[in-house]
Amino acid sequence: MTFQYFFFDTYLGDFLQVIPVALAVGLIYGISRFRRDHTSPVSRKLLASLFVCYLTGLLALTLVPPNFWVNIWYYLFYRQPSGNAWHFFNFTYRFIPTFLRRFTTENLFNLLMFLPFGLLHPFFSRQPSFGKTFSAGLSATLAIELLQPLIGRSFDMNDLILNTLGVLISTSLFFLLKRMLPTEKKKS
Repeated sequence: MTFQYFFFDTYLGDFLQVIPVALAVGLIYGISRFRRDHTSPVSRKLLASLFVCYLTGLLALTLVPPNFWVNIWYYLFYRQPSGNAWHFFNFTYRFIPTFLRRFTTENLFNLLMFLPFGLLHPFFSRQPSFGKTFSAGLSATLAIELLQPLIGRSFDMNDLILNTLGVLISTSLFFLLKRMLPTEKKKS
């Protein structure tokens, strides 16, 4: 496998392409949060900044036209256009889930992609709860799937179900651990 194939034609390569943007946005948010929030623990501010990094990366992977990042990185590496065109308005809708008959690598990535949501969102939210975190994750995946046909991707029920399952698993895990682990009581 060549670097070019790995970076431009694999899921992991797509992920690596958006990391600099996600880190930059998270850093800007973190600096802003540290400047204005003097009461929250440092760990909460750092994890909230990590959530912003994660969310930025997620949106950059799912709501940016296909080949956008490839074209940028290809030009940065090779100083020439990649030849990949952007396509908008695909309007492809797949309403019948098929992942139970054939579970692919793409299905696994769709499940894994939303696992961090339920673990990090509670640190970003002012008053975290299972319902708020799960609702936010469900809303995010639904919005992404509904907007994707406008930017040249497709609506896929497999993605919606597996993303939601990822949020459900991680949200359940977070609030289960929160209930089981002892917390420090504040002194009056």
